[in-house]
Amino acid sequence: MRKRMLVLFLIAAFVVGAIYAGGDAEAATAAPAAAVKDVVVLGSSTQVNGDFFDGWTNSATNAYLKQLMTGYETVVWTKEGRYVINPVAIPSYDVVTNADGSKTYTFEIATNLTYNDGSPIKAQDYVFSILYAASPEAVALGANYGTGPEYVGYDDFHDGLTKTFSGIRLLGDYSFSITIKASELPYFFDLSLVSVDPIPMHVLAPGVTITDTGKGATLSAAYTVDLLRKTILDPVNGYRYKPMVTSGPYQFESYNPADSTASVVLNPRFLGEYDGAKGSIGRLIIKLTNTATQMDELRTGQIDMLHGISGGTQINRGLDMYDENIVNYAFYPRYGYGKIAFACDFGPTQFDHVRRAIAYSLDRVEFARQYTGGFGILVHGYYGASMWEYKQNASKLDKELNTYSYNLQKAEQELIDGGWTLNKDGKPFQKGVDAIRHKMVDGKLMPLVIEWANTANNPVSDLISAMLVPEVKNIGMQINGTTVDFAVLLNHLYKEGIDAPVYGMFNLGTGFATTQAYWYYYSTDPEYFGTYNTNFIADKELEAIALDMKKTDPTDLAGWVEKWIKFEKRWNYLLPDIPLYSDMYHDFFNPRIVGYEPSSTWDWRYAIVRARVVK
Repeated sequence: MRKRMLVLFLIAAFVVGAIYAGGDAEAATAAPAAAVKDVVVLGSSTQVNGDFFDGWTNSATNAYLKQLMTGYETVVWTKEGRYVINPVAIPSYDVVTNADGSKTYTFEIATNLTYNDGSPIKAQDYVFSILYAASPEAVALGANYGTGPEYVGYDDFHDGLTKTFSGIRLLGDYSFSITIKASELPYFFDLSLVSVDPIPMHVLAPGVTITDTGKGATLSAAYTVDLLRKTILDPVNGYRYKPMVTSGPYQFESYNPADSTASVVLNPRFLGEYDGAKGSIGRLIIKLTNTATQMDELRTGQIDMLHGISGGTQINRGLDMYDENIVNYAFYPRYGYGKIAFACDFGPTQFDHVRRAIAYSLDRVEFARQYTGGFGILVHGYYGASMWEYKQNASKLDKELNTYSYNLQKAEQELIDGGWTLNKDGKPFQKGVDAIRHKMVDGKLMPLVIEWANTANNPVSDLISAMLVPEVKNIGMQINGTTVDFAVLLNHLYKEGIDAPVYGMFNLGTGFATTQAYWYYYSTDPEYFGTYNTNFIADKELEAIALDMKKTDPTDLAGWVEKWIKFEKRWNYLLPDIPLYSDMYHDFFNPRIVGYEPSSTWDWRYAIVRARVVK
């Protein structure tokens, strides 16, 4: 029997981591998939929903499927953890710094690229990808994108003042360029700014053309909200729900809302990823699993894989199966964390004193110990265990960040300092007599009652119910928990499709993007609320620090770290989230799956394309 590698719970170390005229949309068909020989079923406790096109809700499982259907990006993320130009899509390119300080990237795309329906991919597909996502018509659909603010001409185009995007040029059938504003440079994640993937204009905007007379790419008058509403939002065949024409290693096959199961199959026309990988597993199915029974499903063969497994109980059950030669496993530090997330724009949780009071009311050390079972660490800011900035500066963070150790006296003082000193009648709150504190807000008494959205069969929800909800009653606060489907939770988190906000508190996990665009995540611009800024927090100081980070020269790692620590300190004070743990993820899988090599920044969506099934 092998020795299990336990990641020690570092309590001591932490006293204090997402387009051409021609064709008919309805006639578009995917390439016929070859006879499916191999099928892999991934079990996921995160529910798949019906959105398979960027711009709408983005659960992790939906994001994986969307990315498997996306190919030929100009810039790709490598297994080694860096951005590079994709040689399969871009055989040559040029970069010029202009006299005004702006920078222009000119791309020549390969002439043999096609979508899975056989139609050619040309430069206009890449250009349309940018124009569509940046257009006011996309906003009018209810879609949320963050594409293009760094590009010359974005503001006038996005505001609908012109149909021409001056910083985006269509230079020929197989050539286009992007010009980055001088004011956006330097930019720490420079190359990521010009990562663009093609989307099928002949499906999304039939009859629309793109022209360029030398002043930028221009959409024809046929490009309208009504057209997009038909091609994207049609409930039966809309691209949002059934993206049949795509460019990646896999293509859409099915989605069943009854059991939250979705599947993709190999795209036989895909030429390969940057490293030549084309995928070899014929069909990938994502199936909703219950955390309580997922290991039993893996044991009995109802599913073939579980990825990103956290929590000591589940991990130890998986390791027991490894001891029995039932599964193999891989493990890696999480590039993210589990958290309590707050809506910072309404109700009690809009006040940082309340958020800090909640943090002081929870014994996070004990919470993390119980949940991770030793397979994780406690973090105190917006970072995860595998982030290089954290690993290089752990001791400094230990000294300079508030650990919010369990302390009801400090929790109560935060509320007093925040003005929560009244009872329901507007008189001074008397501890032991009055149950709920109130505060005068905009001339009205606001009760300290927080609505909390959680999901069923979730051990984190169970721990919050047991360890936090009773504690806050002692300081004059009430937390009401409501169990909802994960898709409903995301709708409320993003405030998408709801008439009025309801929940101020959520528990969920987050995986950080390879490009951590802090300046979008904490922007005070309402344009980014609900897309990047999912806390709806509008703190000018935090935003200013993040914008300063953005302007760091990519070679100045020391300067980046100095600003990053400053950001973490301000974030730690504001607490838009309460970090609960950053754990050691484990992926468990049937031994017939080989070549599966995930890592912190190379997760299932990347690793599965390089894996294969053996008999």
